[in-house]
Amino acid sequence: MTSQTIYLFPDENAATLAEVGGKGLSLIQGSQAGLPVPPGFILSVSFFTPWFHELQKTKAWNKFLRQDTYDLKKSCDALKKEALKLSFAKEQEQVLLDALKECSKDTLFAVRSSSPEEDLEGASFAGGYETVLGVSYKTIHDAIKKAFVSCLDYRVTVYKKENGFDITQPKIAVIIQEQIASEVAGVGFSLNPVTNNYDDAVITANFGLGETVVQGIATPDTFTANKVSMRVTNKQLGSKKTSIWLLPGGGTEEKKGERSNEYTLTDKQILELTELIKKVEALYGKPMDIEWAVNNEKLYLLQARPITSFIPLSAALITQPGMPKRLYWDITTSVQGINHPVSIMAESFFKELLKVVGKTLFNRDLSQKPEKSPAIITNGRIYCHLSFFLLLLGRKRLLSFLQQFDPLSAKALSEINEKEYMLQANKISLLPWKISLKIPIIAYRIYKARHNPLQTHKQTQKELDQFVWEVKAIAEKDTSLTVLTDELILVLLNHALFRTVPLFIAALSAKLEMTKLIGKENATFLERFDKALPNNVTTEMGLALYHVSQLLPENSTKEQLLNDINTKNLSESFLTAWDNFLNTYGFRGPEEIDIAVPRYADNPEMLLDVLLTLKKSGENTQKQFEENKRKRQEAFDEVYNKLLTKNAKQAKRFKSLYAIYETFAGYREAHKYYAVFVLEQLRKKILVQAEQLYRAKCLDRIEQVFDLTLQQLDTSKTYTSLNLKELAAKNKQIINKLAKIPNLPTMVDSRGLIIKPHLKAFKEGEVIGTPVSSGIAKGKIKVLHFPNEKPFLKGEILVARATDPGWTPLFVNAAAVILEVGGVLQHGALIAREYGLPCVTGVENATALWRDGTMVEVNGSEGVVRLVKES
Repeated sequence: MTSQTIYLFPDENAATLAEVGGKGLSLIQGSQAGLPVPPGFILSVSFFTPWFHELQKTKAWNKFLRQDTYDLKKSCDALKKEALKLSFAKEQEQVLLDALKECSKDTLFAVRSSSPEEDLEGASFAGGYETVLGVSYKTIHDAIKKAFVSCLDYRVTVYKKENGFDITQPKIAVIIQEQIASEVAGVGFSLNPVTNNYDDAVITANFGLGETVVQGIATPDTFTANKVSMRVTNKQLGSKKTSIWLLPGGGTEEKKGERSNEYTLTDKQILELTELIKKVEALYGKPMDIEWAVNNEKLYLLQARPITSFIPLSAALITQPGMPKRLYWDITTSVQGINHPVSIMAESFFKELLKVVGKTLFNRDLSQKPEKSPAIITNGRIYCHLSFFLLLLGRKRLLSFLQQFDPLSAKALSEINEKEYMLQANKISLLPWKISLKIPIIAYRIYKARHNPLQTHKQTQKELDQFVWEVKAIAEKDTSLTVLTDELILVLLNHALFRTVPLFIAALSAKLEMTKLIGKENATFLERFDKALPNNVTTEMGLALYHVSQLLPENSTKEQLLNDINTKNLSESFLTAWDNFLNTYGFRGPEEIDIAVPRYADNPEMLLDVLLTLKKSGENTQKQFEENKRKRQEAFDEVYNKLLTKNAKQAKRFKSLYAIYETFAGYREAHKYYAVFVLEQLRKKILVQAEQLYRAKCLDRIEQVFDLTLQQLDTSKTYTSLNLKELAAKNKQIINKLAKIPNLPTMVDSRGLIIKPHLKAFKEGEVIGTPVSSGIAKGKIKVLHFPNEKPFLKGEILVARATDPGWTPLFVNAAAVILEVGGVLQHGALIAREYGLPCVTGVENATALWRDGTMVEVNGSEGVVRLVKES
């Protein structure tokens, strides 16, 4: 046996994670930093190498290597049985005895496993490995063996498989640490695991040993302290029905109801623990979870490990403890309907967009100083900087805007202390002064739209064709991707600013005037004015999808159709319609703002899924559109005739405003349509370079190019030795963590605190949301996390967190729509009104509230979803 089979603590010698595991390394480092760690030693991975060699000679090991999912538990149990037969070799025995010489014969130990794969930032293995408490000299061999064998446990093996670890190379170290006969013990977190607040320390405690807290055997006391002010902010008395105590001769005993009505810790002890937690966090430079114990009023640190289950913020979002805080709203979900991080390349593109917008409108690069930027792009998310707008607009105006997109976030904003999040800056310095030079051009465009809608519309269509030609010409330039991106963004910005956005402003102002003109008694007609509007590219795409779907041969499978399209073995009318659709809309698709996501043209199979769904629905989308158009016209006629009988001048004014709104309201979708078109031209250029890099073996796959930034891709042309694979992996570290979080928060502050509203109490069987599209419908729930997740049938209630244009075909089959995120201007609400579907948004945890098949009634007028008993 070598000297590396055992590591003492405290000790000055260095150790590696590979030899002592996560727990062991943290104890060594804590001891070296002077933290109150009880002494002990670690039997390293090398100590147990002979045992693994013995196991690998057994039949059980061979069966384990050949295991599959079905017999994994049997294989693990058989291997554990063989491991329990192992005995200590002379060298192992001598190493153990030498270490124990330093301890009194009466000393009791805590024996814990410590894996090189355990207690890492990405994997905790919480509760998987074995701990044995109250171990004496007589029982130490059995305890070590028990801790060793736990690395072969079925629970550990499954966890390893699910987290990408190699299960055929098990490794383990074992900690033997002096057992503290604690009067109180528990766990401490350096952030709040419920609210994600980085400024909180949360402590759970029980009398006796901490095992009842760690294993969840008893409900402990819970204490929260603010690490900045060093004040105890909350105390919760746990029931503490069970406690475990160390016996003097070894082993433990269980007690029931021991002082269960008393708090385990005083305020002074809570703050002492908070101070220890702060020291541990500072030592490791990351959020930490500790186990601690108190004996004879002395505090001990038993373990420290990184917290794995929290939402990390990038440096761009974080403010230092005690400094003024900032507030952020995640528009990636709230506006764009994307619940996971976008790609690195998409993030890179949006940072370039922010840079160009900043220089064009604010006369400064907004991507460089997040504290003075209206938006922050980081970690694959696009954040609106609410503190910026709180200062610039005030809470009232900001709430009015936010309500249109995300009622839950608006409610949360209404409940916060705005002084706590007000940006510390000169208000005037934040204004986009440079845009003032452009205001006359924008104002003239709005004026033209209001005074001659039809002519302005025709002129705009010609300009849009010119824009498409200009973008394609720029995309053909042989220049760096970063320069090309900036040129494309500038053209897009000017196009939106001076062409399409003014038209939509004209529509909104016309609707506002109509609202005042017709009065509250006719307000219900306004929603009908939104139905089947012309000049809406998303609606036009939906109709085009329907027409292509109707040309599909009857009873064809997706596989047959793919083959027939490739071999041109279909009717000329279908092939022509198919090609026309791809030429016009092929650059679109679900999550289309992410440059990495395949489009309909890239993935015909995805398009066929949509077409087959439309075909099977039996719904005539064109007929429905015409019917909604008729209803809109009827609504207009009814209001117009009412006004005409009262005031001919007002009726004439109403007719003029309606013409403006009818012509230009559909332009709300144009900005995104052409932005995605620009994105697609850049995507094509990137993929050409990616194919070259893949052939040169610089990338593992072509799609890996989207894990790089534009700048890195440009640099790779000059520095061919650049390791793009390593850069891609490094870029994705935080994004990969965020991708595992089911529902990223829509509002968070710069100290990690997730801001949620206090929701209304509701009657049993009812859920309250925000009404955004009127009507009442009954149907069975179908929960979807992405558009093609599973079949969505005619008459079902669509439940999703949020939607983007890629979801539009599903609305054809839907009886109603329920969304967690979104307001009257979010995509789902717009399309629901377009199709005349009841829609309720702002339903927190919507995707987790109901199971598929649950019968509900959706009241889009009141914003209520009610359970319905099936007869």
